[in-house]
Amino acid sequence: MSEPQQPPAQPHGTPPQFAGSHYPAPPSQPHTGQPYGGQAYAGQAYAGQPYPSQPYPEQQRPASSGGSGLGRIAFLLAVISLGVGLLVTLSYPLMYRMLGDPTSIGIFGAVGNGLVLIVAVVGLILGLMSIRRPGPQVLAGIAIGVTASQLVGIVISWVSNLFYAFSF
Repeated sequence: MSEPQQPPAQPHGTPPQFAGSHYPAPPSQPHTGQPYGGQAYAGQAYAGQPYPSQPYPEQQRPASSGGSGLGRIAFLLAVISLGVGLLVTLSYPLMYRMLGDPTSIGIFGAVGNGLVLIVAVVGLILGLMSIRRPGPQVLAGIAIGVTASQLVGIVISWVSNLFYAFSF
């Protein structure tokens, strides 16, 4: 059995010759070596090169507008508020042993959750500001999700405690 024939490999930098492709058609007139009155240009065709050489476009980077910086700050604030909230939650058993007074424990919870609330609101605002700007938005989206869930949890906790307090 014979192996299938494949077209020869293209030299590096030469575009493939496909019918109907987006590459320019080969020049129909013979090249005289004097483009446009003797002026040389970057797209000049040489012997053995079917198409004029096209300069590669430069990679364009989006202008840094600080959107990613705000997203990083928002993400950092979300992680900080998450850590403080976890620390407050895990320290309740210690506060019950150390303080024992329900008023002191309530003040500890209000101060801890108030700090988490402030940091989460700032993180949410910065995350929303970062989403509106061009640039990478993954960290800003994570920050928005984390801080929004923390805010919902704090508000639900405070409302449930308020209804519990009214029952006495």
